[in-house]
Amino acid sequence: MRILYDGTPLLMRSAGVKNYHHSLLKHLIPNIAPHRLRLFPYLRTLARNRNDSSNYPRLATSLRLGAVLGSNYLGFSLADFDSSGADLFHATQHVWKLPQGKCLTSMVHDTTPLSFPECHTQSNIRYFQAFVGDTLHRLHRVLVPSHAVKTSLVEELRVPDTKISVVYHGVEEAFFESSASAHALVRQKYKLPDKYVLFVGTLEPRKNAVRLIEAYSLMPEELRWEYPLVLVGSLGWKSNEIKRALAKAPKVNVLGHVIRALLPQIYHGASLFAFPTLYEGFGLPLLEAMAARLPIITSNTGAAPEIAGDSALQVDPLSVAEISNAMERILGNVQLSSALGGAGRQKARAFTWQRTAAQTKAFFEKALGG
Repeated sequence: MRILYDGTPLLMRSAGVKNYHHSLLKHLIPNIAPHRLRLFPYLRTLARNRNDSSNYPRLATSLRLGAVLGSNYLGFSLADFDSSGADLFHATQHVWKLPQGKCLTSMVHDTTPLSFPECHTQSNIRYFQAFVGDTLHRLHRVLVPSHAVKTSLVEELRVPDTKISVVYHGVEEAFFESSASAHALVRQKYKLPDKYVLFVGTLEPRKNAVRLIEAYSLMPEELRWEYPLVLVGSLGWKSNEIKRALAKAPKVNVLGHVIRALLPQIYHGASLFAFPTLYEGFGLPLLEAMAARLPIITSNTGAAPEIAGDSALQVDPLSVAEISNAMERILGNVQLSSALGGAGRQKARAFTWQRTAAQTKAFFEKALGG
């Protein structure tokens, strides 16, 4: 089998979705035999991952993204040209013109552009609507990262249950590890306090950062002085409300974009991971925090309960008081904190990228064979 895998997300500035594709491909490509896999559009190698820009040189990126956009809006199919000899095309929502005569598959990370349109830009919504209207019904099989997303596809978009395969993401081994010297360097670089409450994610509406900041501000002052709130992630779209909340909140440190190689040490230095997002199709930061043995507060919606299970306190993400009370409860209870952290670390061991790659390979084989 010859697979053409849409690598367009690797050409963009992105966090979670891009991390997923890169981590999967890093483990899938060396283990794809006896099959062959190439990257669309005309990407010959898997470059080192970075979240703040494209993984590829500027000119190469501009030419490829320009060609994809031209294909989308001018009516010709770049995928048809690049897919010569391929048996299967694994698409993303960035490509509207799919190749003819190929087995077609795709990953759907979540359906929030439709279910939470207020949390997205018009561009995001337009691309997802095009995917649903023009691509989704043509796919031979659909890959999703959780049963929560599978349920959304079946109930909201009427995708047949038999076409959908659930394959969980993995977590890199580095998030299980910590060393005193590495932590000291990261702490010095980012001027981190001795203890802190941590959030990791792009600061945009779906991540619910405003309610998290408000909930943190409700905690007793002495607790906030002991445990400052540290936010890791770049400002995303529709971030003005987040900026206003930050301007009013004391003891909140915004680190912005952090090089991914340094993230494990930031997790390991935290006392609590607070991740009460409105909806996650999977939630890689949850898994990273679990690997780092952190007690976790997360939402009772989306895939978060499925991934974290009883290793986290689950809260209503719309309730500022509930988020605040859960943070205060963990920070004031050493036994509870230790129990949650230990359960999360044990659960995280089951999520490996090797398993994700093997199950994705089997997904491709089933798509072409079935």
